[in-house]
Amino acid sequence: MKKYVFFVFLIFPTPLYAAERNAASLWGLFRLGGIWMWFLLILSFLAVSFILEKFYSFFKAKLNTKSFFPQWELLLEENNFHKVKEFFNNTNHQVAKVLNKGFHEGIDMAEFERRVERASAIEVNELGRGLNILATIGSIAPLIGFLGTVAGMIKAFGNIAAADEVSAQLVAGGIYTALTTTAYGLIIAIPSIAMYNYFVHKIANFVADVEKVVNQILNKNLIK
Repeated sequence: MKKYVFFVFLIFPTPLYAAERNAASLWGLFRLGGIWMWFLLILSFLAVSFILEKFYSFFKAKLNTKSFFPQWELLLEENNFHKVKEFFNNTNHQVAKVLNKGFHEGIDMAEFERRVERASAIEVNELGRGLNILATIGSIAPLIGFLGTVAGMIKAFGNIAAADEVSAQLVAGGIYTALTTTAYGLIIAIPSIAMYNYFVHKIANFVADVEKVVNQILNKNLIK
Protein backbone atom coordinates (compact mmCIF):
# COMPACT_ATOMS: atom_id res chain seq x y z
CA MET A 1 0.00 0.00 0.00
CA LYS A 2 2.87 2.36 0.77
CA LYS A 3 4.06 2.35 -2.84
CA TYR A 4 0.58 3.37 -4.07
CA VAL A 5 0.45 6.25 -1.62
CA PHE A 6 3.90 7.31 -2.80
CA PHE A 7 2.74 7.14 -6.44
CA VAL A 8 -0.22 9.46 -5.81
CA PHE A 9 1.96 11.89 -3.88
CA LEU A 10 4.25 12.03 -6.91
CA ILE A 11 1.36 12.78 -9.26
CA PHE A 12 0.03 15.48 -6.96
CA PRO A 13 3.36 16.88 -5.66
CA THR A 14 3.18 18.39 -2.21
CA PRO A 15 5.32 21.21 -0.78
CA LEU A 16 4.78 19.86 2.71
CA TYR A 17 7.83 18.67 4.61
CA ALA A 18 8.02 16.57 7.73
CA ALA A 19 8.53 18.40 10.99
CA GLU A 20 8.16 15.39 13.25
CA ARG A 21 10.14 12.18 13.42
CA ASN A 22 7.16 10.01 12.39
CA ALA A 23 6.62 12.23 9.33
CA ALA A 24 10.09 11.73 7.86
CA SER A 25 8.68 10.16 4.70
CA LEU A 26 5.71 10.55 2.39
CA TRP A 27 4.11 7.58 4.10
CA GLY A 28 4.64 9.24 7.47
CA LEU A 29 3.13 12.46 6.15
CA PHE A 30 0.15 10.52 4.83
CA ARG A 31 -0.40 8.86 8.20
CA LEU A 32 -0.41 12.22 9.95
CA GLY A 33 -3.68 13.13 8.23
CA GLY A 34 -5.50 10.16 9.71
CA ILE A 35 -8.53 8.49 8.15
CA TRP A 36 -9.36 11.56 6.04
CA MET A 37 -6.25 11.00 3.95
CA TRP A 38 -7.69 7.71 2.74
CA PHE A 39 -10.70 9.55 1.31
CA LEU A 40 -8.34 12.02 -0.33
CA LEU A 41 -6.24 9.16 -1.68
CA ILE A 42 -9.32 7.69 -3.37
CA LEU A 43 -10.11 11.09 -4.89
CA SER A 44 -6.52 11.30 -6.13
CA PHE A 45 -6.81 8.00 -7.98
CA LEU A 46 -10.17 9.00 -9.45
CA ALA A 47 -8.86 12.39 -10.59
CA VAL A 48 -5.77 10.91 -12.23
CA SER A 49 -7.86 8.20 -13.93
CA PHE A 50 -10.37 10.65 -15.39
CA ILE A 51 -7.70 13.12 -16.52
CA LEU A 52 -5.75 10.41 -18.36
CA GLU A 53 -8.94 8.96 -19.86
CA LYS A 54 -10.09 12.36 -21.15
CA PHE A 55 -6.66 13.12 -22.64
CA TYR A 56 -6.81 9.80 -24.48
CA SER A 57 -10.37 10.31 -25.73
CA PHE A 58 -9.62 13.86 -26.90
CA PHE A 59 -6.46 12.71 -28.67
CA LYS A 60 -8.37 9.86 -30.32
CA ALA A 61 -11.10 12.25 -31.49
CA LYS A 62 -8.50 14.45 -33.25
CA LEU A 63 -9.93 17.78 -32.12
CA ASN A 64 -6.82 19.71 -33.16
CA THR A 65 -7.79 21.61 -36.34
CA LYS A 66 -4.41 23.16 -37.12
CA SER A 67 -3.99 20.82 -40.10
CA PHE A 68 -7.70 20.75 -40.96
CA PHE A 69 -8.42 24.40 -41.67
CA PRO A 70 -5.55 25.09 -44.11
CA GLN A 71 -6.76 22.22 -46.30
CA TRP A 72 -10.38 23.24 -45.87
CA GLU A 73 -9.78 26.89 -46.80
CA LEU A 74 -8.09 25.87 -50.04
CA LEU A 75 -10.87 23.44 -50.90
CA LEU A 76 -13.56 25.98 -50.11
CA GLU A 77 -12.28 28.28 -52.81
CA GLU A 78 -13.01 25.64 -55.45
CA ASN A 79 -16.69 25.61 -54.45
CA ASN A 80 -17.07 21.97 -55.55
CA PHE A 81 -19.61 19.81 -53.68
CA HIS A 82 -18.11 16.46 -54.65
CA LYS A 83 -14.58 17.44 -53.64
CA VAL A 84 -15.84 18.69 -50.29
CA LYS A 85 -17.80 15.47 -49.75
CA GLU A 86 -14.72 13.41 -50.58
CA PHE A 87 -12.66 15.55 -48.20
CA PHE A 88 -15.13 14.97 -45.35
CA ASN A 89 -15.20 11.23 -46.07
CA ASN A 90 -11.42 10.86 -46.04
CA THR A 91 -10.52 13.18 -43.16
CA ASN A 92 -10.10 11.83 -39.63
CA HIS A 93 -10.74 15.14 -37.87
CA GLN A 94 -13.84 15.07 -35.70
CA VAL A 95 -15.08 18.33 -37.20
CA ALA A 96 -15.16 16.71 -40.65
CA LYS A 97 -16.91 13.60 -39.31
CA VAL A 98 -19.65 15.67 -37.71
CA LEU A 99 -20.17 17.77 -40.85
CA ASN A 100 -20.28 14.66 -43.00
CA LYS A 101 -23.40 13.55 -41.10
CA GLY A 102 -25.39 16.33 -42.73
CA PHE A 103 -23.48 17.09 -45.91
CA HIS A 104 -25.57 15.28 -48.51
CA GLU A 105 -26.62 16.22 -52.00
CA GLY A 106 -30.21 17.27 -52.53
CA ILE A 107 -31.11 18.36 -48.99
CA ASP A 108 -31.95 21.96 -48.15
CA MET A 109 -29.81 24.18 -45.96
CA ALA A 110 -32.17 24.00 -42.98
CA GLU A 111 -32.03 20.20 -42.96
CA PHE A 112 -28.24 20.31 -43.27
CA GLU A 113 -28.02 22.55 -40.20
CA ARG A 114 -30.37 20.31 -38.21
CA ARG A 115 -28.38 17.18 -39.00
CA VAL A 116 -25.06 18.80 -38.12
CA GLU A 117 -26.55 20.22 -34.93
CA ARG A 118 -27.75 16.75 -33.84
CA ALA A 119 -24.40 15.15 -34.68
CA SER A 120 -22.53 17.92 -32.87
CA ALA A 121 -24.71 17.55 -29.76
CA ILE A 122 -24.03 13.80 -29.64
CA GLU A 123 -20.29 14.37 -29.96
CA VAL A 124 -20.26 17.09 -27.28
CA ASN A 125 -22.12 14.77 -24.94
CA GLU A 126 -19.56 12.03 -25.60
CA LEU A 127 -16.58 14.34 -25.10
CA GLY A 128 -18.05 15.76 -21.90
CA ARG A 129 -18.77 12.40 -20.32
CA GLY A 130 -17.17 12.17 -16.88
CA LEU A 131 -16.26 15.84 -16.63
CA ASN A 132 -18.90 16.37 -13.95
CA ILE A 133 -17.07 13.81 -11.80
CA LEU A 134 -13.79 15.71 -12.24
CA ALA A 135 -15.53 18.94 -11.28
CA THR A 136 -17.04 17.24 -8.23
CA ILE A 137 -13.61 15.99 -7.13
CA GLY A 138 -12.26 19.52 -7.45
CA SER A 139 -15.11 20.79 -5.29
CA ILE A 140 -15.22 18.23 -2.50
CA ALA A 141 -11.49 17.52 -2.05
CA PRO A 142 -10.87 20.82 -0.20
CA LEU A 143 -14.02 20.23 1.88
CA ILE A 144 -12.83 16.78 2.96
CA GLY A 145 -9.43 18.25 3.71
CA PHE A 146 -11.02 21.00 5.77
CA LEU A 147 -13.17 18.45 7.58
CA GLY A 148 -10.03 16.51 8.45
CA THR A 149 -8.46 19.72 9.71
CA VAL A 150 -11.47 20.51 11.89
CA ALA A 151 -11.41 16.99 13.33
CA GLY A 152 -7.66 17.30 13.96
CA MET A 153 -8.08 20.67 15.63
CA ILE A 154 -10.80 19.30 17.92
CA LYS A 155 -8.47 16.48 18.90
CA ALA A 156 -5.54 18.90 19.37
CA PHE A 157 -7.51 21.23 21.63
CA GLY A 158 -8.84 18.23 23.50
CA ASN A 159 -5.26 17.21 24.22
CA ILE A 160 -4.47 20.76 25.31
CA ALA A 161 -7.44 20.83 27.66
CA ALA A 162 -6.39 17.51 29.21
CA ALA A 163 -2.73 18.49 29.63
CA ASP A 164 -1.45 19.84 32.93
CA GLU A 165 1.05 22.03 31.13
CA VAL A 166 0.62 23.42 27.62
CA SER A 167 3.82 23.54 25.60
CA ALA A 168 4.48 25.06 22.19
CA GLN A 169 5.35 21.59 20.86
CA LEU A 170 1.99 20.19 21.98
CA VAL A 171 0.05 23.00 20.28
CA ALA A 172 2.13 23.24 17.09
CA GLY A 173 2.31 19.48 16.60
CA GLY A 174 -1.46 19.06 16.76
CA ILE A 175 -2.15 21.98 14.44
CA TYR A 176 0.51 20.79 11.96
CA THR A 177 -1.10 17.37 11.82
CA ALA A 178 -4.56 18.85 11.34
CA LEU A 179 -3.53 21.19 8.50
CA THR A 180 -2.02 18.33 6.48
CA THR A 181 -5.44 17.24 5.20
CA THR A 182 -6.41 20.75 4.05
CA ALA A 183 -3.13 21.16 2.18
CA TYR A 184 -3.50 17.83 0.41
CA GLY A 185 -7.15 18.53 -0.38
CA LEU A 186 -6.11 21.73 -2.13
CA ILE A 187 -3.30 19.92 -3.95
CA ILE A 188 -5.92 17.55 -5.41
CA ALA A 189 -8.47 20.26 -6.17
CA ILE A 190 -6.24 22.73 -8.02
CA PRO A 191 -5.13 20.44 -10.90
CA SER A 192 -8.59 18.82 -11.04
CA ILE A 193 -10.35 22.15 -11.55
CA ALA A 194 -7.64 23.34 -13.95
CA MET A 195 -7.98 20.23 -16.11
CA TYR A 196 -11.79 20.45 -15.99
CA ASN A 197 -11.64 24.00 -17.37
CA TYR A 198 -9.12 22.89 -20.01
CA PHE A 199 -11.38 20.10 -21.26
CA VAL A 200 -14.44 22.37 -21.28
CA HIS A 201 -12.44 24.90 -23.30
CA LYS A 202 -11.48 22.21 -25.83
CA ILE A 203 -15.13 21.20 -26.25
CA ALA A 204 -16.18 24.83 -26.72
CA ASN A 205 -13.49 25.25 -29.40
CA PHE A 206 -14.78 22.14 -31.16
CA VAL A 207 -18.33 23.53 -31.25
CA ALA A 208 -17.04 26.87 -32.53
CA ASP A 209 -15.05 25.13 -35.31
CA VAL A 210 -18.14 23.19 -36.43
CA GLU A 211 -20.23 26.39 -36.50
CA LYS A 212 -17.53 28.17 -38.46
CA VAL A 213 -17.44 25.52 -41.20
CA VAL A 214 -21.25 25.33 -41.32
CA ASN A 215 -21.46 29.09 -41.88
CA GLN A 216 -18.83 28.90 -44.62
CA ILE A 217 -20.78 26.13 -46.37
CA LEU A 218 -24.00 28.14 -46.14
CA ASN A 219 -22.33 31.30 -47.46
CA LYS A 220 -20.84 29.40 -50.40
CA ASN A 221 -24.14 27.59 -51.03
CA LEU A 222 -22.24 24.34 -51.53
CA ILE A 223 -25.27 22.06 -51.15
CA LYS A 224 -27.37 22.09 -54.27
